[in-house]
Amino acid sequence: MVVRRAAKGYSLYSERSGGPVARLMPTGEDGKVRVLAWHREKWGASGPFGVPTMTIDRALDYVASNPFFWIRA
Repeated sequence: MVVRRAAKGYSLYSERSGGPVARLMPTGEDGKVRVLAWHREKWGASGPFGVPTMTIDRALDYVASNPFFWIRA
């Protein structure tokens, strides 16, 4: 995975394909981030009920273990 700083957050890309995987947007609350997914040429909700917010460690586990993020990777 490749991480790039971009517009108030961090974008994660597949090292193999270069495709977008996830976007982590800091919330300003004790290391918590909002986790976004790539949808039709833009970042959007990654959860069934909107954009989940969690600690950075949990967010990385969430992205790594959720096949949804890896469809384009």
